[in-house]
Amino acid sequence: MKLVKIFVFLTVILVMLVFLMRNANRVSVDLILVQYDQVSLAVVMIFTVAIGILIGFGVSLSTILATKADNRSIRLKNRQLTEEVNNLRNVGIDDDIYDLSEEEE
Repeated sequence: MKLVKIFVFLTVILVMLVFLMRNANRVSVDLILVQYDQVSLAVVMIFTVAIGILIGFGVSLSTILATKADNRSIRLKNRQLTEEVNNLRNVGIDDDIYDLSEEEE
């Protein structure tokens, strides 16, 4: 499986390099506060992909952390409920119950 991942990774890198070499045109980039003239399209694409990866990583990280926090709280509640059930199992039966049943007869 690890070999397949390495092969897929290398294939993606090779395809990306070929794609970037074919898009070597110069473009102007106008951001809100800054304007860049004659920037290689390949550089713009690399930065765009990098920013997308960082945003995806951030969203994934926040989702994973929220899920772990939920899991932790559920485990704590499960432990509390297990202790409560064990305590209820160990409660002794009062002898008064038997006294009431004898008085009713």
